[in-house]
Amino acid sequence: MLKTEWIAPGALVVPYGTNSAIELSLTDVMDKIVVDDWGQAHAGPFGALRAHVDTGRLNKSNLHAELGEIVAGRKPGRESADETNLFWHRGLSLSDIALGAAILKKAEERGLGQKLRFS
Repeated sequence: MLKTEWIAPGALVVPYGTNSAIELSLTDVMDKIVVDDWGQAHAGPFGALRAHVDTGRLNKSNLHAELGEIVAGRKPGRESADETNLFWHRGLSLSDIALGAAILKKAEERGLGQKLRFS
């Protein structure tokens, strides 16, 4: 479980997974909360911030932006080094690729795993 007290100013927090492993107070210490798509973020039973949406701690009014708004330049991303930001997504393949690469590297460093033939 990620404890809110561990979050230092300037941190970027990206919860990962379908079950919440974070405290409800996490959103209270954030300067900006960004999601990939609010339509997906507030719908359905799954997501790391599901409890935050269900209890009203995360809603359209305290959401800073959707990722596309930042990419398109309609809303600012990080504006200072001490800004504490949270990015929650419901399924960006980029995270899967980054996590997979990190796991592969760690396995190779430890001499674990095996190669499988793909045909």
